[in-house]
Amino acid sequence: MSFWETDPIEHRSRYCVTLLEDARPTFDGVEHGPDEDRSLVPWSAVRVAMNAEVGEPEGVRTVVFDLVLELPAKGEDGIEVQRFDAEPGEDAQRAALLISEQVHSSGVMPSIKSAALDGITTRWYPDLISFEKDNLKEL
Repeated sequence: MSFWETDPIEHRSRYCVTLLEDARPTFDGVEHGPDEDRSLVPWSAVRVAMNAEVGEPEGVRTVVFDLVLELPAKGEDGIEVQRFDAEPGEDAQRAALLISEQVHSSGVMPSIKSAALDGITTRWYPDLISFEKDNLKEL
């Protein structure tokens, strides 16, 4: 059985996501957490940044940003990701612009660069599992 024929639970075990609570992209990085205990994921720690619009085209949707802080070593198949989301439009474009300006260009995927320029996210997925599977392929 190939990796892509595995069930969603096994897939998720290879793509470990930490959702950043109340995330706010800033010039220095992504601030997150409760107001009394905010933390920062600095842009300098981000190795790869990916995004996509997730949800129904005519329904509820959001732009999801996945930040990879450490690339897996050769032979390892797991990856740790920090995730935040933004409303499509101005909020997502602002986040994409900050990422494009602050993360090393080799780690910024084309969909983020596109969203930074014109506010249009070029990748779309109906669900997070599909988004994560493609992200694993790109890494």
